[in-house]
Amino acid sequence: MSATTSTNKKTATEKKTYDPEEIKVRRVNFSFSKSNPRFYYKNNPFSTHFINALHIVFPTGERFFVNSVLKHQKKITDEKLKKQVRNFCGQEGIHSSMHERFWNILKENGYVIKGYENHIDNLLHKIIAKIEIEGTRINNIDLTATVCLEHFTALFGHAIFMHVDTNKGTVPEDIAELFQWHAAEEIEHKNVAFDVFQKVDDAEYTKRVLLMPIVTALLYFYLSVGTGMLMYQDRKYLDFKKLPKQFMEFTTGLLNDLHSDLYKDYFNFFKRDFHPSFLNDYNLAEDFFKDKTYA
Repeated sequence: MSATTSTNKKTATEKKTYDPEEIKVRRVNFSFSKSNPRFYYKNNPFSTHFINALHIVFPTGERFFVNSVLKHQKKITDEKLKKQVRNFCGQEGIHSSMHERFWNILKENGYVIKGYENHIDNLLHKIIAKIEIEGTRINNIDLTATVCLEHFTALFGHAIFMHVDTNKGTVPEDIAELFQWHAAEEIEHKNVAFDVFQKVDDAEYTKRVLLMPIVTALLYFYLSVGTGMLMYQDRKYLDFKKLPKQFMEFTTGLLNDLHSDLYKDYFNFFKRDFHPSFLNDYNLAEDFFKDKTYA
């Protein structure tokens, strides 16, 4: 074999250099074990149901993100950003379907989630998405909300790799894999909605600064409601004497871990020159995907 042929063969088999700006759409196909414990995160009902509330909220939230960005695709002339928007939508669509797949596990365990999910769906798609007064600055409220929430998902994604315990003895591997994959892709595409917002709205700074406190309050209100709703449905499985200790373990454990860096980076969002890429943590996504067959 000639040296040239050998070099060509080596080049063909070498793995492509990771590029976070590529925002690759990965066709994953996760499945979830029915034998996982009911309280699968550290045997703690609060922690488990906080995660379950995220499972329920994510699918309709991801569709909301996609719709709010796609409304402006004709205004985007930059070819790179156009491609990123397409792939952002592809990633979010798969996130939605994978978390929605977990609903089967919730339903088989007897949880009733339809009313809660429908309420959030209506809030996002029938109220927030419709807020607009033609000819005024009261527009793009859905895109503003998306930018605010994408800041949260990126910071939660950062925390999942940096602080949250996802070891096998803490949480089942299938659930840990789902959230780590989702976290890595949230880190990858965290710039996209923000970049679109800056392109299409001259008042983006004012809007995001005014809306972020409202979005923050709504996010934590509905996650609290979802966690409480699932806890109530599980009342016959709970040991009420242990609940105070379990709540303390949740607040000092999972909840604290998710917010370890968020306290600082959350407020960077209020700076006029803020950009999501200022938190340069793309290496976390790269490290996660380097040994994945679906990467």
